[in-house]
Amino acid sequence: MNATQRVAICFAAGVIGGLAVVLFSHLLFALGLSATLGVNEPVSLKSPAIYRPLFWAGLWGIPFGLFIKPLWRWLYLFGFLYFLAPVLALFTIFLPLSGAGYFGLQHGGPMFTAYLLLVNVPFGIVTALVARAIIGKNP
Repeated sequence: MNATQRVAICFAAGVIGGLAVVLFSHLLFALGLSATLGVNEPVSLKSPAIYRPLFWAGLWGIPFGLFIKPLWRWLYLFGFLYFLAPVLALFTIFLPLSGAGYFGLQHGGPMFTAYLLLVNVPFGIVTALVARAIIGKNP
C-alpha cells in the first residue's frame, strides 16, 4: 500500500472519527454533561451544519495517514493521543479567530475548554479503528 492510498483511507477514517465526535456531543447532551460544562446544544445533525465538522475531521485524517505506517505498532495509542493535534489547533487558532479567545476562555471559561477536550476524545481512536479495519494487518 502506498502513501496516497493510506492518506485517502485515513481521510475517510477521519470523517468517521468526526462523526463519532458529533454523536458523542449528542450523548453528552442527553446525559446532561454538556449543560454542566456550559454548552447549551450539541453539534447540529442537519445539513449543511453537519458537513463542516466532518470535512475538517477528514482533513485531520490526512496527516494521520502520513504517520500511520511508521507508527503502526502503536496505532491505537497514536490514535488515542492524535485527538490532541486538532484540539490544539482549535484552542490556539480557530477559537481565537472566532472571538472566543485562546482555549475558548472568553466564550465559556475553563468549563468550555474541558468540554471541548472531552467531546473530541473519540476522534483519534475511532479514526485508528476505522483505518485498521480498512487497511488490514499491514499498511
